[in-house]
Amino acid sequence: REPYETPFGPGSLFAIRRDEFWRLGGYDEGLYVWGGENTEMAFKMWMCGGRMLMVPCSRVGHMYRQHKEKDGRGALTRWPPTLPQEMTDRLGCAYKNETYTGRFIVLRHPADNFTRITTRNNLRIMETYVGDHPAKLAYYKRMFGQEKLMPEFQRFIDEWKGDPAAQKQVSLMKKNKCHDFEWWDKYVFMRLTGRHHPWHPQNGKYKQVNCGNHKAKTCALCPQGNGRDWCNGDCSWCATSSKCFPAEELTQKCMKAPKKAALEASMKAVIEAANIQKEKAGGIHLPIHLPPRERVKLPESMKDKPILTISVVLPCGFEHDYFIRTAESVFYETPAEVLKEIVIVDDASAPPLEQSWSEAAAAKFGVKYVRLNEPAGLIGAKQAGAEAATGDIIVFFDCHVKPDIDYWVPYVKEISENYKRAVIPVITVLNVDTWTQPHRPAKGSGMSKCYLTFDAEFKWTNDKTPHVPIMSGGLLAISRKWFFEIGGYDSSMKGWGGENLDQSLRIWTCGGEIVSAPDSYVAHMWRDGSEKTKAKYKVGAGDAVKNRARAVKAHLGDWYKKTLSFPSFKRWQGQALDTSSITDSFSDLTCENFEWYLQRFKYIYRDAGVLPSEVFQIAAVEVEGSSLCLELKTLGWTNFGHDDEIVLKECTDTHTQPQSQWWHGSNRLENGSCCGSLRAWNTDQCINGRGVSTGAEKVPTHTCNLDSGKEVSLTPSSDDGEELLLKVGLKDNCISVEKGSKLLTIVPCKDASKWLKRKPFTPIEYEMLSSETKAMWGGDN
Repeated sequence: REPYETPFGPGSLFAIRRDEFWRLGGYDEGLYVWGGENTEMAFKMWMCGGRMLMVPCSRVGHMYRQHKEKDGRGALTRWPPTLPQEMTDRLGCAYKNETYTGRFIVLRHPADNFTRITTRNNLRIMETYVGDHPAKLAYYKRMFGQEKLMPEFQRFIDEWKGDPAAQKQVSLMKKNKCHDFEWWDKYVFMRLTGRHHPWHPQNGKYKQVNCGNHKAKTCALCPQGNGRDWCNGDCSWCATSSKCFPAEELTQKCMKAPKKAALEASMKAVIEAANIQKEKAGGIHLPIHLPPRERVKLPESMKDKPILTISVVLPCGFEHDYFIRTAESVFYETPAEVLKEIVIVDDASAPPLEQSWSEAAAAKFGVKYVRLNEPAGLIGAKQAGAEAATGDIIVFFDCHVKPDIDYWVPYVKEISENYKRAVIPVITVLNVDTWTQPHRPAKGSGMSKCYLTFDAEFKWTNDKTPHVPIMSGGLLAISRKWFFEIGGYDSSMKGWGGENLDQSLRIWTCGGEIVSAPDSYVAHMWRDGSEKTKAKYKVGAGDAVKNRARAVKAHLGDWYKKTLSFPSFKRWQGQALDTSSITDSFSDLTCENFEWYLQRFKYIYRDAGVLPSEVFQIAAVEVEGSSLCLELKTLGWTNFGHDDEIVLKECTDTHTQPQSQWWHGSNRLENGSCCGSLRAWNTDQCINGRGVSTGAEKVPTHTCNLDSGKEVSLTPSSDDGEELLLKVGLKDNCISVEKGSKLLTIVPCKDASKWLKRKPFTPIEYEMLSSETKAMWGGDN
């Protein structure tokens, strides 16, 4: 790799001939501490007859400073350094003689004292090497928001004019017959980069805005999903619309919104009044509308570009109370150029939804109705809506949601890149009394990902990948083309349940993918058992279980036998179950088998122990007269469980009965490998090692967190390795049996009773793996 020319270089590491360094005048002796010296040296070298080269094959390791006071290593790495008061006084910094003198502004934000030093240095360099070129005024405007310097900065220019060190550099520029900034821009920067320098007035065609610590083509593109923290410099954040605008346009474009509390109170009053009127009218549903507001606009960066359109499908069975607000929320939060239509599928509601909101009135909000005279259930209603949709992307929402601002942006972006990609939003909580989202989770958390268990359940999970093994089902975006290529929803599924498993497995195994959209938030009303959230439609007895059985039989191959071992699927043992309506729908595609899927998500099935290679009992050693093993107190085999606790019960000798007495390693450690906890086989329960402390009289379990880290472990108690300690948490505590009883407690490990792994065996789900996969997985979870 050959050396190449560069307009600038880092200031701290470079080589130069000694005589050339002094011919150029060395460093400006008036520069303080740090900052700007690399710019000064680059200008000198190029303008005064030299060159600056990067040498790729010369490598030097460098310790980078930490931008914080303390990182455990003291002042060695502290940055910026502590400045002597003499210097801060000379600079007129924020504190002078221990008296606060006020902040100063750089890039439209309060700056610390050290930034003032670098700013002062840069102003000296601008005077010396840029001079009266218009680029200097562009620099001022960029840094300070105006071309005329404020007094606190003008003083540095006045100081420069009479400073011998600065005038020495000016004299050397003349002596060395150095070129000016215009020459440097044309013959150095333009030649090497293909564009004018950002300060140059002719840089308009390449113009980028300064976002603070990075640049973008427009302010709208500054945040990149990071919100106000990435909207600085030339731009300012509008909290009302959660958008980034040019600073000079903020007042004009950022409309003041009503205070959140007032808005919530207003909406709550409207809803309460409507409910009172509903009672007076004998239960007749009265329409509840959102307060009128301005519809969001398409971002400037997306205008004049091809953009995919979306059709939002709302399956609404007896959703009289919420369907209007859901549709209006979608309308207000989706630009006109993006929203093709809102398809409301009235699944045989009585009275029809259209009586609450006329077709003509709804059409003003982009709504078109599809009325089903016979109830088709959630799955059938979704299919009917998809068939009526005409947009490039179909967005399936429940009929009781409120999408947040810019919810649609990741759908368009992700599916534009790959039409076989489905996109899942972060699902939050909707308060239907105020029609607000009470809390938004931190970015990267929240609910969007699930994984499949062998009893055809799906459990929420989270990890560092963008991929979603199983979608929860209700809220997703998918291209219309891909949806129909994989056959749409199964026409033989009834009501609700299982369609998310079928669709997820179709998408993944047939060449598509499912990703989460951490910047797309959709608030959802969860069914909590109360009258106002209770579903008004009916699901046939056994329909949901049959749907799930159909999904796993069509996709899991031999692993369907594992599903049939669970009590909820016992009725299907030995019975024929025709799944041809699923398999025929994608028979023209080249699809992988279920083992491919397990291998694709080995970080769940292998590394998090969801598919264990060994299952065993945990037997107490020191209980006289009986053989006792750990068992869940209330739960049998199910992954649709609840928090429980472990107790000691008589050890069973069979593992074919639904008794939660068998355990295996589970959950990823910090390094991504297995195992950080112990999971009851065929359940979703792990021992809660962080929820106990010394002296606890109950050992709880909870839904397994696949990323738990070290929570519970069986470790050898002595060199022979036969007897084990059952360690919990990060301290030296263990699960023990109380002396003289069969009760469990938590004690220091040195005082704990011992345990044995009893009757270990390889479960059927692992046996079904091919020898190649077993070898690849290492044969040990």
